[in-house]
Amino acid sequence: MPRKHIIVPMHIWQLEDINVTERLVASVVYGYSERGNPCFMTNTGLSKLLRISKRTAQRAVNTLLDKGYIEAVEGSQRRQLKCRGCLGGVDTSVQGGESPVSTRNNKINTDSKSNHKMEDEKRPIHWQQVRDYFTWINDKERTQHSGHVVSWAKDFFTYYDARNWRNKHGDITRWKPVAEAWYRRSTKNVPQRAVQRRDEEQVRSDIRWHRRRAEAWAKNPDKAHMAEQERRYADQLEQSLMQGGR
Repeated sequence: MPRKHIIVPMHIWQLEDINVTERLVASVVYGYSERGNPCFMTNTGLSKLLRISKRTAQRAVNTLLDKGYIEAVEGSQRRQLKCRGCLGGVDTSVQGGESPVSTRNNKINTDSKSNHKMEDEKRPIHWQQVRDYFTWINDKERTQHSGHVVSWAKDFFTYYDARNWRNKHGDITRWKPVAEAWYRRSTKNVPQRAVQRRDEEQVRSDIRWHRRRAEAWAKNPDKAHMAEQERRYADQLEQSLMQGGR
């Protein structure tokens, strides 16, 4: 059944640390959580529903995850989202006007949001969160590593999860700088292999070029020395390929 409307709860609309798009995404997730279900919508689904780009939807989800308003459900093949307790809120739209939200509820929600945010900064909930962060870096820098981010994210999460999120300096207190360093190291291997292939192709092309010049000069007896020089150039390049193990 097609969706007829999106309800934005007042306690989400009044959040001042997120923008309008992020409030709409949070409201969509809240609609599922309110019925006791996780939100199964992908970034593509959210982008189509809200008439925004996929990158904008992904950025909004990442912001809500980072701020601790939503969390990813563990144990599922596809990413599923649900609201944390800090978005449970208090319904103010009661008959006869608005009921004030107590200071105690504000304090509980604030403390819960702060604790969840600190927890998320220490370690990702699962490898999909790392994947989204790597994708964000790739999109921001407009590089061509999108085909590698899934394997890099899985390797990163598996490596540090097995070590209880510790490195040689001790406990990891913020996972994103560590993940970015992992991403940078991983990207170095990709262009190097590509450059090596291009270098080899260029060397072989140069060899063919020198061979052709040698054949052309050899047709003129007066240019025999130049033909010999071109052959030496080609031989030297072939030797360099052999020494390089190519």
